[in-house]
Amino acid sequence: MNTTIDLNLIVRQLRIVSGLILLTYAALHLLNHSVGLISLNAADSVRVYFHALWRNPIGNFLLYGSLIVHIILAFYTIFSKSSYKITKIEWLQLIFPLIALWWLAQHIFAGFTLNKIYGVEESYDLLTSIGLLDQESPSPWIPSIPAYIYNAATFGIMTLFIWGHGVIGLHRHLRFKSVFYNTNFNIFLFIYWIVPIAAVLGYFASLKEKSLLGYIYNLETQGNLFYEAFLKIPQESHGVLFPVIYMIDTFYPFIFLGIVLIVILNLVRVNLFGKIIVQYPEGKDIKIPKGVSVLEASRIAGIPHVSVCGGKGRCTTCRVKIISGLDNVNEPNAHEASIIKRLGFENDVRLACQLKPTKNISVLPLLNPETKEIKARTPVGLSGKEKETVVVFIDLREFTKLSEKKLPYDVVYILNKYYSVCGEIIENNKGRLDKFIGDGIMAIFDGAQSSSENSKNSIKAAKLISKAIKDLNNQMKIDFAEELRFGIGIHKGNTIVGMMGYGETVTETVVGDNVNIASRLEELNKKYKTELVVSKDVLEAAKINSKQFTSEKIKIRGRSGELEIFSLENASKLSI
Repeated sequence: MNTTIDLNLIVRQLRIVSGLILLTYAALHLLNHSVGLISLNAADSVRVYFHALWRNPIGNFLLYGSLIVHIILAFYTIFSKSSYKITKIEWLQLIFPLIALWWLAQHIFAGFTLNKIYGVEESYDLLTSIGLLDQESPSPWIPSIPAYIYNAATFGIMTLFIWGHGVIGLHRHLRFKSVFYNTNFNIFLFIYWIVPIAAVLGYFASLKEKSLLGYIYNLETQGNLFYEAFLKIPQESHGVLFPVIYMIDTFYPFIFLGIVLIVILNLVRVNLFGKIIVQYPEGKDIKIPKGVSVLEASRIAGIPHVSVCGGKGRCTTCRVKIISGLDNVNEPNAHEASIIKRLGFENDVRLACQLKPTKNISVLPLLNPETKEIKARTPVGLSGKEKETVVVFIDLREFTKLSEKKLPYDVVYILNKYYSVCGEIIENNKGRLDKFIGDGIMAIFDGAQSSSENSKNSIKAAKLISKAIKDLNNQMKIDFAEELRFGIGIHKGNTIVGMMGYGETVTETVVGDNVNIASRLEELNKKYKTELVVSKDVLEAAKINSKQFTSEKIKIRGRSGELEIFSLENASKLSI
């Protein structure tokens, strides 16, 4: 299959990289501001290290290069959009920087001009002195407000909006990619809030301290401390600095309106010229501009279309079957082609988020949209989230033969005793019962804070289950002249956790390759005549001595490479 390079994919990757660099700079910059809560001198002392990190050839290249690339690509994305059927969080991410750029452009120009051209050291002493100068508002739009109030307010807005734009982008990038991020999301959420709040409070504290110092200085010398600090700015820079800042402040609202106008004209253009038809089942025909993805077409028309990752090509839930017009579609880009090859899709199955037809096409979405029942139970519906979990499978050996020799009510009694023993141990070790499959049990261990603890809890539960079933067998011999034999398989890895089911039968469960591997490990107990088979990943995470196990490398169907496993004949004797 031929593949094409997707320009939008390249743009997205460049925006991610440049955005991460800028967010790192912003985080360190705001943390420096927050030190103002201690004192001005403390903030200036930290500023020395901050400038050492960024004010060198490499730092300058990364910072200014990322800034230029990010802004250019952001406007490219805005102007090339054919539809603005986007979520509220995406609207916030779009609008925040456009508003903040009003003051950020002034901030960047002033800092670059003073430091790079005139060699002025931008200290917090100078910054707060300028912010407190007793002069009229520098903005022609709000002439009556004092300068120090205007500067403080615009700093707060700029900080919150730029930081908000960055963390929204980071969250959207990591939530479907990083297990660590999802596991520790509350920590990240705390950082998202504390950094800008501390920075704004630190800036206000610095203004307050400088104001007090200025008052004392005035009482002692009758001088103006703020103006004397302002005199550190070379006189020759005034003719460049202040006119440009005034022009930005005056004309940026018109630039903002110009951006909006260009967007509107572009939307009119793509909606009036070069339209094609996307045909859906039940005779729904949607007219869209050329180059719009099929997923966007569904959103424009209000047609429910599942898309777990939000249309970024990170899942296959939006996939469609091309009913007609296969010869008219673009070749899959490298990213989509790798997914098609990995999952073995036919040529007529494509990802709706990546499929951008230029001629009429008929498609059939292959996944039904989420049901009302699921939407009512969870805001993410069928989308789920990626998470690292430890999966345990337990199964009774030859229970079918045993049940054939017993009365039905006796079988129910035996199963309930077995379920009770296993269920109590699993829950007492921070696991949760996922489902009962005949005489089998699937359990998930994800209740602890770390993968290591979850792994250790699962192995501890396996040991206790082995011991408890042996105790149960002592009673079974007396009551039924039978013994229960069992096998346990344990594996860990990334899974998709979500609400799944239909109608009223909707439960939270996990799916993925690693769930299948855990099930296959449990089945190996039959071959090895053992009670426990556990993968190397679990054993290493739990920090259990592997010498008490028998190790072997095996091939798992559907998985490249070998998997090292460890088996144990009597799990109750396991040393933890």
